[in-house]
Amino acid sequence: MKGGAARAVEKFLSAELNQKFVVPLLLNYVYWIIHEAERRGVETLYFLARDGYILQKIAIQICGREHIPISCKYLYCSRTSLRMPTYSLIGEEALDLLLLGGYQVSRKSLLERAELNQDQRSAVWRDCEETFEDEEQLLSHNGLERLRGKLRQSTVFHNLIIERSKEAYSSAVGYFRQEGLFDLERVAIVDSGWTGSMQRSLRQLLQSAGFQGELLGFYFGMYAAPKEAADGTYLTYYFNHAGQVRDKIPFSNNLFECLLQAPHGMTLGYGLQNGSYCPKLASCNNSAGYEKTLAYVQEIVDIAREMGKKPYQVFEPEAARQETRVLIKRYMAHPTSEEAELLGRCLFCDDVSESYHSWLASPEQTKQLKRYSFFRRVWRRVCSKGDGNIQPELYWPYGTIAFLPRWKQPWHRWNVYLWELIRYLRT
Repeated sequence: MKGGAARAVEKFLSAELNQKFVVPLLLNYVYWIIHEAERRGVETLYFLARDGYILQKIAIQICGREHIPISCKYLYCSRTSLRMPTYSLIGEEALDLLLLGGYQVSRKSLLERAELNQDQRSAVWRDCEETFEDEEQLLSHNGLERLRGKLRQSTVFHNLIIERSKEAYSSAVGYFRQEGLFDLERVAIVDSGWTGSMQRSLRQLLQSAGFQGELLGFYFGMYAAPKEAADGTYLTYYFNHAGQVRDKIPFSNNLFECLLQAPHGMTLGYGLQNGSYCPKLASCNNSAGYEKTLAYVQEIVDIAREMGKKPYQVFEPEAARQETRVLIKRYMAHPTSEEAELLGRCLFCDDVSESYHSWLASPEQTKQLKRYSFFRRVWRRVCSKGDGNIQPELYWPYGTIAFLPRWKQPWHRWNVYLWELIRYLRT
Protein backbone atom coordinates (compact mmCIF):
# COMPACT_ATOMS: atom_id res chain seq x y z
CA MET A 1 0.00 0.00 0.00
CA LYS A 2 1.69 3.16 -1.18
CA GLY A 3 1.05 6.73 -2.21
CA GLY A 4 -2.32 8.34 -1.55
CA ALA A 5 -3.77 5.37 0.31
CA ALA A 6 -0.98 5.45 2.85
CA ARG A 7 -1.21 9.24 3.25
CA ALA A 8 -4.99 9.08 3.74
CA VAL A 9 -4.63 7.69 7.24
CA GLU A 10 -2.90 9.01 10.32
CA LYS A 11 0.64 7.65 10.49
CA PHE A 12 1.28 4.90 13.01
CA LEU A 13 4.79 6.15 13.77
CA SER A 14 6.97 8.82 12.20
CA ALA A 15 9.24 7.87 9.30
CA GLU A 16 12.22 9.15 11.30
CA LEU A 17 11.43 6.88 14.25
CA ASN A 18 10.98 3.94 11.92
CA GLN A 19 14.31 4.60 10.20
CA LYS A 20 16.35 5.22 13.35
CA PHE A 21 14.78 2.69 15.71
CA VAL A 22 12.17 0.22 14.45
CA VAL A 23 13.73 -1.02 11.22
CA PRO A 24 17.33 -1.38 12.51
CA LEU A 25 15.97 -3.28 15.51
CA LEU A 26 13.92 -5.68 13.38
CA LEU A 27 16.51 -6.02 10.62
CA ASN A 28 19.19 -7.18 13.04
CA TYR A 29 16.81 -9.76 14.46
CA VAL A 30 15.82 -11.10 11.04
CA TYR A 31 19.45 -11.24 9.86
CA TRP A 32 20.24 -13.30 12.96
CA ILE A 33 17.29 -15.65 12.29
CA ILE A 34 18.44 -16.33 8.74
CA HIS A 35 22.08 -16.63 9.83
CA GLU A 36 21.22 -19.24 12.48
CA ALA A 37 18.75 -21.06 10.21
CA GLU A 38 21.42 -21.41 7.52
CA ARG A 39 23.95 -22.71 10.03
CA ARG A 40 21.52 -25.41 11.12
CA GLY A 41 20.40 -26.42 7.66
CA VAL A 42 16.82 -25.19 8.12
CA GLU A 43 14.94 -25.14 4.83
CA THR A 44 11.56 -23.81 6.05
CA LEU A 45 10.81 -21.13 8.64
CA TYR A 46 7.29 -20.74 10.02
CA PHE A 47 6.69 -17.20 11.26
CA LEU A 48 3.95 -17.28 13.89
CA ALA A 49 1.05 -14.83 13.74
CA ARG A 50 0.83 -12.06 14.57
CA ASP A 51 4.29 -11.03 15.76
CA GLY A 52 5.85 -12.78 12.77
CA TYR A 53 3.97 -10.85 10.08
CA ILE A 54 6.48 -8.06 9.44
CA LEU A 55 9.43 -10.33 10.25
CA GLN A 56 8.36 -12.78 7.54
CA LYS A 57 8.09 -10.05 4.92
CA ILE A 58 11.58 -8.77 5.75
CA ALA A 59 12.97 -12.31 5.72
CA ILE A 60 11.46 -12.99 2.28
CA GLN A 61 13.20 -9.86 0.97
CA ILE A 62 16.59 -10.91 2.35
CA CYS A 63 16.35 -14.53 1.24
CA GLY A 64 15.26 -13.48 -2.24
CA ARG A 65 17.98 -10.87 -2.68
CA GLU A 66 20.73 -13.13 -1.34
CA HIS A 67 19.40 -16.27 -3.07
CA ILE A 68 19.17 -18.08 0.26
CA PRO A 69 17.19 -21.34 -0.14
CA ILE A 70 14.94 -20.89 2.89
CA SER A 71 11.16 -20.88 2.51
CA CYS A 72 9.53 -18.30 4.82
CA LYS A 73 5.93 -19.23 5.60
CA TYR A 74 3.32 -17.51 7.77
CA LEU A 75 1.42 -19.64 10.27
CA TYR A 76 -1.88 -18.34 11.62
CA CYS A 77 -2.04 -19.08 15.34
CA SER A 78 -2.30 -17.49 18.77
CA ARG A 79 -2.01 -18.59 22.37
CA THR A 80 -5.77 -19.17 22.29
CA SER A 81 -5.84 -21.21 19.07
CA LEU A 82 -2.92 -23.37 20.22
CA ARG A 83 -3.96 -23.86 23.83
CA MET A 84 -7.66 -24.53 23.38
CA PRO A 85 -7.22 -27.87 21.50
CA THR A 86 -4.72 -29.04 24.13
CA TYR A 87 -6.70 -28.31 27.30
CA SER A 88 -8.33 -31.73 27.22
CA LEU A 89 -4.88 -33.35 26.91
CA ILE A 90 -2.74 -31.68 29.56
CA GLY A 91 -4.66 -32.05 32.84
CA GLU A 92 -3.86 -29.52 35.58
CA GLU A 93 -1.60 -27.54 33.27
CA ALA A 94 -4.73 -26.36 31.47
CA LEU A 95 -5.97 -24.71 34.65
CA ASP A 96 -2.53 -23.23 35.30
CA LEU A 97 -2.71 -21.49 31.91
CA LEU A 98 -6.32 -20.40 32.16
CA LEU A 99 -5.88 -18.94 35.64
CA LEU A 100 -2.69 -16.97 35.08
CA GLY A 101 -2.43 -13.44 36.45
CA GLY A 102 -2.02 -10.39 34.25
CA TYR A 103 -2.03 -6.61 34.06
CA GLN A 104 -5.83 -6.32 34.19
CA VAL A 105 -7.71 -9.44 35.28
CA SER A 106 -11.46 -9.40 35.89
CA ARG A 107 -13.98 -12.19 36.48
CA LYS A 108 -15.13 -11.76 32.90
CA SER A 109 -11.68 -11.84 31.27
CA LEU A 110 -10.71 -14.82 33.41
CA LEU A 111 -13.51 -16.96 31.95
CA GLU A 112 -13.30 -15.49 28.47
CA ARG A 113 -9.90 -17.19 28.20
CA ALA A 114 -11.89 -20.42 28.00
CA GLU A 115 -14.18 -18.78 25.41
CA LEU A 116 -17.22 -19.02 27.68
CA ASN A 117 -20.25 -16.89 26.86
CA GLN A 118 -22.32 -15.00 29.43
CA ASP A 119 -24.67 -17.89 30.18
CA GLN A 120 -21.78 -20.29 30.62
CA ARG A 121 -19.92 -17.85 32.84
CA SER A 122 -23.02 -17.44 34.99
CA ALA A 123 -23.29 -21.22 35.32
CA VAL A 124 -19.68 -21.41 36.46
CA TRP A 125 -20.13 -18.69 39.06
CA ARG A 126 -23.25 -20.36 40.41
CA ASP A 127 -21.30 -23.58 40.76
CA CYS A 128 -18.61 -21.62 42.61
CA GLU A 129 -21.28 -20.00 44.81
CA GLU A 130 -20.08 -16.60 43.69
CA THR A 131 -22.34 -13.57 43.47
CA PHE A 132 -21.24 -10.14 42.28
CA GLU A 133 -22.58 -7.08 40.53
CA ASP A 134 -19.70 -6.00 38.29
CA GLU A 135 -18.17 -8.81 36.24
CA GLU A 136 -15.59 -6.44 34.72
CA GLN A 137 -14.24 -5.09 38.02
CA LEU A 138 -10.49 -5.69 38.28
CA LEU A 139 -9.44 -8.38 40.71
CA SER A 140 -6.92 -7.82 43.47
CA HIS A 141 -4.13 -10.33 44.00
CA ASN A 142 -6.02 -11.90 46.91
CA GLY A 143 -9.30 -11.82 45.02
CA LEU A 144 -7.73 -13.64 42.09
CA GLU A 145 -6.18 -16.24 44.37
CA ARG A 146 -9.54 -16.89 46.00
CA LEU A 147 -11.30 -17.35 42.67
CA ARG A 148 -8.54 -19.60 41.38
CA GLY A 149 -9.16 -21.97 44.24
CA LYS A 150 -12.89 -22.12 43.54
CA LEU A 151 -12.47 -22.54 39.78
CA ARG A 152 -10.04 -25.42 40.25
CA GLN A 153 -12.78 -27.22 42.17
CA SER A 154 -15.61 -26.35 39.79
CA THR A 155 -16.99 -29.32 37.89
CA VAL A 156 -18.99 -27.03 35.60
CA PHE A 157 -15.86 -25.04 34.68
CA HIS A 158 -13.86 -28.21 34.05
CA ASN A 159 -16.54 -29.83 31.89
CA LEU A 160 -17.02 -26.71 29.75
CA ILE A 161 -13.27 -26.49 29.12
CA ILE A 162 -13.01 -30.14 28.07
CA GLU A 163 -16.04 -29.84 25.80
CA ARG A 164 -14.73 -26.72 24.07
CA SER A 165 -11.24 -28.20 23.75
CA LYS A 166 -12.41 -31.37 22.06
CA GLU A 167 -14.48 -29.33 19.61
CA ALA A 168 -11.39 -27.34 18.58
CA TYR A 169 -8.97 -30.25 18.30
CA SER A 170 -9.62 -31.83 14.88
CA SER A 171 -9.68 -28.57 12.90
CA ALA A 172 -6.47 -27.34 14.56
CA VAL A 173 -4.65 -30.57 13.71
CA GLY A 174 -6.10 -30.42 10.20
CA TYR A 175 -4.77 -26.90 9.66
CA PHE A 176 -1.23 -27.72 10.79
CA ARG A 177 -1.20 -30.92 8.77
CA GLN A 178 -2.35 -28.92 5.73
CA GLU A 179 0.46 -26.40 6.28
CA GLY A 180 3.05 -29.17 6.10
CA LEU A 181 4.23 -29.39 9.70
CA PHE A 182 3.66 -33.15 9.89
CA ASP A 183 5.81 -33.65 6.77
CA LEU A 184 8.96 -32.34 8.45
CA GLU A 185 11.41 -34.00 10.81
CA ARG A 186 12.21 -30.60 12.29
CA VAL A 187 9.74 -27.73 12.46
CA ALA A 188 11.41 -24.31 12.82
CA ILE A 189 9.23 -21.48 14.14
CA VAL A 190 9.86 -17.75 14.62
CA ASP A 191 8.20 -15.51 17.21
CA SER A 192 8.97 -12.65 19.59
CA GLY A 193 9.43 -14.93 22.60
CA TRP A 194 9.18 -14.31 26.39
CA THR A 195 7.95 -17.59 27.96
CA GLY A 196 8.00 -20.23 25.22
CA SER A 197 4.40 -21.25 25.87
CA MET A 198 3.38 -21.22 22.21
CA GLN A 199 6.13 -23.65 21.23
CA ARG A 200 5.15 -25.90 24.11
CA SER A 201 1.45 -25.84 23.14
CA LEU A 202 2.33 -26.51 19.50
CA ARG A 203 4.50 -29.46 20.52
CA GLN A 204 1.72 -30.89 22.70
CA LEU A 205 -0.81 -30.57 19.89
CA LEU A 206 1.41 -32.01 17.15
CA GLN A 207 2.70 -34.84 19.33
CA SER A 208 -0.83 -35.88 20.30
CA ALA A 209 -1.60 -36.32 16.58
CA GLY A 210 1.44 -38.48 15.84
CA PHE A 211 4.20 -35.96 15.07
CA GLN A 212 7.55 -37.51 15.98
CA GLY A 213 9.92 -34.76 14.88
CA GLU A 214 11.44 -31.93 16.89
CA LEU A 215 10.68 -28.23 17.24
CA LEU A 216 13.24 -25.47 16.88
CA GLY A 217 12.27 -21.95 17.94
CA PHE A 218 13.91 -18.62 17.06
CA TYR A 219 13.13 -15.84 19.55
CA PHE A 220 14.18 -12.28 20.23
CA GLY A 221 14.34 -13.03 23.95
CA MET A 222 13.22 -15.49 26.62
CA TYR A 223 12.50 -14.67 30.26
CA ALA A 224 11.76 -18.28 31.28
CA ALA A 225 13.63 -21.54 30.88
CA PRO A 226 12.00 -24.24 28.73
CA LYS A 227 9.65 -26.41 30.81
CA GLU A 228 10.96 -29.70 29.48
CA ALA A 229 13.34 -31.02 26.84
CA ALA A 230 10.46 -32.53 24.85
CA ASP A 231 9.36 -29.01 23.85
CA GLY A 232 12.40 -28.71 21.59
CA THR A 233 15.20 -26.19 21.24
CA TYR A 234 14.82 -22.49 22.03
CA LEU A 235 17.34 -20.14 20.37
CA THR A 236 17.45 -16.52 21.50
CA TYR A 237 18.91 -13.49 19.75
CA TYR A 238 19.15 -10.90 22.53
CA PHE A 239 18.63 -12.49 25.95
CA ASN A 240 17.49 -15.70 27.62
CA HIS A 241 16.47 -16.68 31.16
CA ALA A 242 20.11 -16.94 32.19
CA GLY A 243 21.29 -13.92 30.19
CA GLN A 244 22.68 -10.62 31.36
CA VAL A 245 20.32 -8.64 33.57
CA ARG A 246 21.53 -5.38 32.00
CA ASP A 247 19.87 -6.41 28.73
CA LYS A 248 16.49 -7.14 30.32
CA ILE A 249 16.03 -4.08 32.54
CA PRO A 250 15.70 -1.39 29.81
CA PHE A 251 13.84 -3.71 27.43
CA SER A 252 10.05 -3.51 27.05
CA ASN A 253 8.54 -6.65 25.57
CA ASN A 254 5.15 -4.89 25.45
CA LEU A 255 6.56 -2.14 23.24
CA PHE A 256 8.42 -4.67 21.09
CA GLU A 257 5.18 -6.56 20.42
CA CYS A 258 3.46 -3.33 19.41
CA LEU A 259 6.15 -2.70 16.81
CA LEU A 260 5.29 -6.06 15.25
CA GLN A 261 1.92 -5.08 13.82
CA ALA A 262 -0.19 -7.30 11.55
CA PRO A 263 -3.22 -6.17 9.52
CA HIS A 264 -5.51 -8.92 10.78
CA GLY A 265 -7.18 -9.93 14.02
CA MET A 266 -6.20 -12.60 16.48
CA THR A 267 -6.51 -16.23 15.36
CA LEU A 268 -9.50 -17.61 17.27
CA GLY A 269 -9.37 -21.13 15.86
CA TYR A 270 -9.70 -23.03 12.60
CA GLY A 271 -12.51 -24.28 10.38
CA LEU A 272 -13.07 -26.26 7.21
CA GLN A 273 -14.09 -24.16 4.21
CA ASN A 274 -14.39 -25.49 0.64
CA GLY A 275 -12.25 -28.48 1.49
CA SER A 276 -9.44 -26.47 3.11
CA TYR A 277 -8.72 -25.55 6.70
CA CYS A 278 -8.73 -21.80 7.27
CA PRO A 279 -8.00 -19.67 10.33
CA LYS A 280 -10.91 -17.97 12.05
CA LEU A 281 -9.81 -14.42 12.76
CA ALA A 282 -11.18 -11.84 15.16
CA SER A 283 -12.86 -9.06 13.21
CA CYS A 284 -11.16 -5.70 12.71
CA ASN A 285 -14.04 -3.31 13.35
CA ASN A 286 -11.87 -0.19 13.26
CA SER A 287 -11.29 0.51 9.55
CA ALA A 288 -9.09 3.53 10.28
CA GLY A 289 -6.89 1.42 12.53
CA TYR A 290 -6.72 -1.28 9.87
CA GLU A 291 -5.61 1.20 7.21
CA LYS A 292 -3.07 2.70 9.58
CA THR A 293 -1.59 -0.74 10.26
CA LEU A 294 -1.39 -1.52 6.54
CA ALA A 295 0.42 1.74 5.90
CA TYR A 296 2.81 1.12 8.81
CA VAL A 297 3.65 -2.40 7.66
CA GLN A 298 4.32 -1.22 4.13
CA GLU A 299 6.54 1.61 5.32
CA ILE A 300 8.57 -0.71 7.55
CA VAL A 301 9.01 -3.20 4.70
CA ASP A 302 9.98 -0.42 2.26
CA ILE A 303 12.55 1.06 4.65
CA ALA A 304 13.90 -2.41 5.42
CA ARG A 305 14.34 -3.03 1.69
CA GLU A 306 16.56 0.07 1.40
CA MET A 307 18.44 -0.37 4.68
CA GLY A 308 18.91 -4.10 4.15
CA LYS A 309 20.97 -3.76 1.00
CA LYS A 310 24.24 -4.25 2.85
CA PRO A 311 25.77 -7.63 1.94
CA TYR A 312 24.38 -10.41 4.10
CA GLN A 313 27.82 -12.02 4.19
CA VAL A 314 29.19 -9.24 6.42
CA PHE A 315 26.55 -9.80 9.12
CA GLU A 316 28.18 -10.21 12.52
CA PRO A 317 25.87 -11.38 15.36
CA GLU A 318 27.81 -9.73 18.19
CA ALA A 319 28.01 -6.39 16.41
CA ALA A 320 24.26 -6.60 15.71
CA ARG A 321 23.52 -7.33 19.36
CA GLN A 322 25.60 -4.36 20.45
CA GLU A 323 23.71 -2.08 18.06
CA THR A 324 20.45 -3.54 19.39
CA ARG A 325 21.59 -2.85 22.95
CA VAL A 326 22.19 0.81 22.12
CA LEU A 327 18.82 1.15 20.36
CA ILE A 328 16.91 -0.41 23.26
CA LYS A 329 18.58 1.73 25.90
CA ARG A 330 18.02 4.90 23.88
CA TYR A 331 14.42 4.43 22.68
CA MET A 332 12.85 2.00 25.15
CA ALA A 333 14.39 3.26 28.40
CA HIS A 334 15.15 6.91 27.54
CA PRO A 335 12.56 8.08 24.98
CA THR A 336 11.88 11.75 24.49
CA SER A 337 8.36 12.97 25.28
CA GLU A 338 7.67 13.18 21.53
CA GLU A 339 8.82 9.60 21.00
CA ALA A 340 6.86 8.40 24.01
CA GLU A 341 3.75 10.10 22.64
CA LEU A 342 4.09 8.34 19.28
CA LEU A 343 5.00 4.92 20.67
CA GLY A 344 2.59 5.28 23.58
CA ARG A 345 -0.40 5.46 21.22
CA CYS A 346 0.03 1.76 20.50
CA LEU A 347 -2.84 -0.26 21.93
CA PHE A 348 -1.79 -3.31 23.93
CA CYS A 349 -3.40 -6.24 25.72
CA ASP A 350 -1.50 -8.95 27.57
CA ASP A 351 -4.48 -11.28 28.04
CA VAL A 352 -5.10 -14.20 25.66
CA SER A 353 -8.77 -13.19 25.46
CA GLU A 354 -7.86 -9.71 24.13
CA SER A 355 -10.93 -8.50 25.97
CA TYR A 356 -9.45 -5.04 26.56
CA HIS A 357 -6.81 -2.74 25.06
CA SER A 358 -4.99 0.18 26.64
CA TRP A 359 -2.40 2.68 25.51
CA LEU A 360 1.20 1.79 26.21
CA ALA A 361 1.85 5.20 27.74
CA SER A 362 0.12 8.55 28.06
CA PRO A 363 0.50 11.77 30.07
CA GLU A 364 -2.51 10.76 32.19
CA GLN A 365 -0.60 7.71 33.41
CA THR A 366 2.03 9.84 35.16
CA LYS A 367 -0.34 9.97 38.17
CA GLN A 368 0.36 6.27 38.67
CA LEU A 369 4.13 6.66 38.85
CA LYS A 370 4.09 7.29 42.59
CA ARG A 371 2.96 3.67 42.93
CA TYR A 372 6.21 2.68 41.18
CA SER A 373 8.40 4.12 43.89
CA PHE A 374 10.74 1.33 44.96
CA PHE A 375 9.93 1.74 48.65
CA ARG A 376 6.16 1.87 48.07
CA ARG A 377 6.35 -1.33 46.07
CA VAL A 378 8.35 -3.02 48.82
CA TRP A 379 5.79 -1.84 51.37
CA ARG A 380 2.89 -3.19 49.32
CA ARG A 381 4.66 -6.50 48.81
CA VAL A 382 5.50 -6.93 52.51
CA CYS A 383 2.58 -5.29 54.31
CA SER A 384 -0.38 -4.99 51.97
CA LYS A 385 -3.17 -7.52 52.07
CA GLY A 386 -3.54 -7.16 48.31
CA ASP A 387 -7.10 -5.80 48.37
CA GLY A 388 -8.44 -2.28 48.15
CA ASN A 389 -8.28 0.09 45.20
CA ILE A 390 -7.07 -1.93 42.21
CA GLN A 391 -5.40 0.01 39.41
CA PRO A 392 -4.10 -1.29 36.08
CA GLU A 393 -0.35 -1.73 35.86
CA LEU A 394 1.69 0.44 33.50
CA TYR A 395 2.58 -1.34 30.27
CA TRP A 396 5.64 0.81 29.58
CA PRO A 397 6.81 2.69 32.70
CA TYR A 398 9.81 4.26 30.96
CA GLY A 399 7.48 5.71 28.34
CA THR A 400 5.21 7.19 31.00
CA ILE A 401 8.22 8.70 32.78
CA ALA A 402 9.12 10.57 29.58
CA PHE A 403 6.04 12.79 30.01
CA LEU A 404 7.39 14.20 33.29
CA PRO A 405 9.58 17.30 33.48
CA ARG A 406 13.16 16.30 32.73
CA TRP A 407 14.41 16.98 36.24
CA LYS A 408 11.96 14.44 37.65
CA GLN A 409 12.71 11.67 35.19
CA PRO A 410 16.01 10.27 36.61
CA TRP A 411 14.46 9.61 40.03
CA HIS A 412 11.49 7.68 38.66
CA ARG A 413 13.65 5.84 36.13
CA TRP A 414 16.01 4.81 38.94
CA ASN A 415 13.08 3.44 40.97
CA VAL A 416 11.89 1.30 38.06
CA TYR A 417 15.43 0.19 37.28
CA LEU A 418 16.17 -0.86 40.86
CA TRP A 419 12.94 -2.84 41.18
CA GLU A 420 13.62 -4.68 37.93
CA LEU A 421 17.23 -5.34 38.91
CA ILE A 422 16.25 -7.02 42.16
CA ARG A 423 13.42 -8.94 40.47
CA TYR A 424 15.72 -10.42 37.84
CA LEU A 425 18.49 -11.19 40.32
CA ARG A 426 16.04 -13.19 42.43
CA THR A 427 14.81 -15.33 39.52
